[in-house]
Amino acid sequence: MQTINLTGHPHPIQIDSILWLEGEASYTRVHYQNGAVAIVTQPLQWFEHHLNFVRVHRSAIINPLYVQEFEHKSGRSGWVRLVNDLVIPVSRNRLEYTVSMLTNRLKPSFDAESGNSVHPTTNLD
Repeated sequence: MQTINLTGHPHPIQIDSILWLEGEASYTRVHYQNGAVAIVTQPLQWFEHHLNFVRVHRSAIINPLYVQEFEHKSGRSGWVRLVNDLVIPVSRNRLEYTVSMLTNRLKPSFDAESGNSVHPTTNLD
């Protein structure tokens, strides 16, 4: 498994243990799969350049391994649901990028009632 060294942590962290990252000024809250949260003195931009995660909002980066569902309305808005049922909004200016990054991993289905594309991870390749 790949690891990453985080400021203030004596041991490398397994990248797959990170669920998502939440930006707060020049700090980042690291949310782990086990529910633990740590604050590090590295901005989201640092993680964006060092991890193969998806930045969905100016204050959120997600680990695509843990996306349970992704829904979007073309050019308008969207959200991702992580495996812990947390819903994170996708900003309009990051929607196209998020679509391209997640549709490579997810097979879309179409919700006829709402007219939206729905991407559940249960249909992974």
